[in-house]
Amino acid sequence: MKFEIADCHNDFLTAFKNKEQREEYIKECHNQGVVAMCCAVYTTGSAVSIKNIKDYKDELNYLSKKYAINLLLTIEDLGFVKTIQDLESLVKVKPFSVTLTWNYENQFAGGAKTDIGLTCLGRDAVALLEDNRILVDTAHLSKKAFNDLAEVTRQPIFNSHSNLYSIYPHERNLSDKQIKIIVESGGFLGVTIYDKFIAGRRITNEDVVNQFDYLIKRFGNQNFGFGTDFYGVDFSCLPLDIKNYNHLNKVADRLLKKSLSLYNVNGIMYKNFLNFLDNIKKNNA
Repeated sequence: MKFEIADCHNDFLTAFKNKEQREEYIKECHNQGVVAMCCAVYTTGSAVSIKNIKDYKDELNYLSKKYAINLLLTIEDLGFVKTIQDLESLVKVKPFSVTLTWNYENQFAGGAKTDIGLTCLGRDAVALLEDNRILVDTAHLSKKAFNDLAEVTRQPIFNSHSNLYSIYPHERNLSDKQIKIIVESGGFLGVTIYDKFIAGRRITNEDVVNQFDYLIKRFGNQNFGFGTDFYGVDFSCLPLDIKNYNHLNKVADRLLKKSLSLYNVNGIMYKNFLNFLDNIKKNNA
């Protein structure tokens, strides 16, 4: 059985250096059943500008219409934005979501490798982003910054690509307490397929299935899906048997064999994320 797929974190935009390559990739994704994708502009260490961000948004709008995929622009690391005035310019582009930082400290917050929370500028940024109906993605935040954001946010909490600390204690992974906060907010967690977050060794689809099995047994099935991190991690760090979207069907097949209903498997594969998008629209109407 072939499933439709939603992915809330893919780095192809900045991995591929020209429009032709990017369009060919999106055509391939369409053929593999992708119906929605968060397309990240990874800014850490780059000279990206707000004009670049707008150009990416225009490109995604074109590809969305041509290939019938809901392509959402996201920004990974707001550190290139130095002032609230610059942020005001950025919000006019209307990205779907932004991470305040990457793994380190910047002017907005502490990343996963720190114990620093939201700064004063970070709190102002959260308010401005949410006033403009832009989600603050909690991926890469430190635990303190995550908790600070959970206290002030008015939106469901979104985490585009992380894994589970209870299974593998990596600094980028989420504790059960954090996952509970996401679920209770009506938020969404995209599970990565990155071996360094899942087991610290070479993995297979079964290790990815175990992530979802753990989540479903403890938190239900409504708030989880994929945040693959395709093109954000080296292909050698992906599961041995998952290298593209077609291969995610192996996860679906295995979940069905674990007696998860077809309805709930479709939720994990794509429907939960589409429902999340619908709920965001209703909340912001």
